[in-house]
Amino acid sequence: MSARVVDEGAEDTAKPDTDRRELRAGAWRWAGGAVALGVLSILAIFWETAWSIAHTWSTSPAFSHGFLIAPISGFLIWRQRDRLARLSPKPSILGLAASAVAALVWLIGDVAAVQILQQVALIAFLQCVVLAVIGIRATAVIAVPLLYLFFGAPFGTFLIAPLQDVTAAFVVRMLQLIGMPVYLDGIFIHIPSGSFEVAEACAGLRFLITSIALGVIFAYEFYRQLWRRALFMALSVIVPIIANGFRATGIVLLAHYSDYEIAAGADHITYGLIFLSLVLFCLLGIGYSFREPYSEIAAAAAPSATPAAQPADNQAAARVLSLLRFPAAAAGVLLIAVASWTYATQVVGTDEKSRASLSSPAAGPWHAVAPVPTDWQPTFPNASQEIMQSYSDGARRVDVYLAFFAQQRQGAEAVNWMNSLAGAAPWTRGGGGSLEVQVSGQSIAANYERIVARERRRTIWYWYWVDGRLTDSPLYAKVLEAKAKLLRGEQAAAVIALATDSTDDPKVAQAALSEFLAQAWPLTQMVATQKF
Repeated sequence: MSARVVDEGAEDTAKPDTDRRELRAGAWRWAGGAVALGVLSILAIFWETAWSIAHTWSTSPAFSHGFLIAPISGFLIWRQRDRLARLSPKPSILGLAASAVAALVWLIGDVAAVQILQQVALIAFLQCVVLAVIGIRATAVIAVPLLYLFFGAPFGTFLIAPLQDVTAAFVVRMLQLIGMPVYLDGIFIHIPSGSFEVAEACAGLRFLITSIALGVIFAYEFYRQLWRRALFMALSVIVPIIANGFRATGIVLLAHYSDYEIAAGADHITYGLIFLSLVLFCLLGIGYSFREPYSEIAAAAAPSATPAAQPADNQAAARVLSLLRFPAAAAGVLLIAVASWTYATQVVGTDEKSRASLSSPAAGPWHAVAPVPTDWQPTFPNASQEIMQSYSDGARRVDVYLAFFAQQRQGAEAVNWMNSLAGAAPWTRGGGGSLEVQVSGQSIAANYERIVARERRRTIWYWYWVDGRLTDSPLYAKVLEAKAKLLRGEQAAAVIALATDSTDDPKVAQAALSEFLAQAWPLTQMVATQKF
């Protein structure tokens, strides 16, 4: 009799637990459906942005890993299913607040034609759907896999030029250490047997991005202590940069000692892939050496205790209303997304068209001359107008180039990675950066770029003219572009460049540009725009 009483008591105790599990399972089915519907809807609303991400993955080797990001994130989330099953999803208003921020970022990216901002905002929208539907506590369990989705954004092309410079300087230093005569000219390395260019493909961007993406997964899986994760992530950044420098040094030495029969063409690519693959294995080996004991990792990842259950409401109508919170939360994010997209379609530039013209400086020795250079033509796709004019003081010549955009849009803008002051062959970039120019005792910030064509050298100073202001900062130029569109300001924009041939002494070119600039400053006085 007593045994039977115990069994009945156990059965009575187990029944509420079973009911709670069934309620949670039902809630997760609704929440999962709401998340799936929300994600698909976001992708449909911003399909052009989603397409731009996929297109970059398929066309750029540096970002081809993007196709793996979503599957990896999904697998890591799936591994947390037991921990999630012990929690009850609870919609959070924080997801709606975060989606409002994502909407603002996407809108700014759209009006300023900054595609990476739109792409990052799209990924953030997907994360906001999850947060809004399942709540803070459940989202915290899968926070790292969700944030990992940001690696799908094709971000980092701005690092190519700095990485080229770092790699070139590293190679030169290594060659100097072994006693080989070497001369560095921007990104061109000259040794007695020949010359080498640190091309964009040799900058190491693809290797760096891959290393960081792999490092995040390794740190997430093998460490729980913050200092271990931070140390390995630092190694994931530093090691590929240094390793790429050694790779480039090795290519130069192999070519030099083999009379350029090795490390050229396909050999170059094969050598690089093998070397960098070995470096990745070494990096993982280093990280594995200071991993935490498996027992500690397993304990930290173990499912937490079941939270205290809320009293169950057995009324079917009340339960349905409770479950409708999940699609309602997803709908809230979608309304914000639609509002952002709708507003962006209404933010259009003025219907007025305009043209630009260049005029000679008002006074001084510099005057317009002909002919203008025909072998140097910068590349600014979809510019409304391009003007090239040469000026001379009788002994020296300065060429002024103007790329004018009556209205900026995606793919036709003053600041865009497709733009190139070097233009087409035979010219190629030899280095660049920023500098301070003295004009009538005033310090003026400018960008500079050195371009090379066989034995010729050119020095270029350039600025952006956006919303009626001249700036050397591409970031500020984008801010001005967004401001002009949102507030119906000046829609026209331009890139203004001054160029002159260089000699072995860079001060000669700098003196010519400085003297011309002193007469022409402010450059906006030379640029006249006319509405029609």
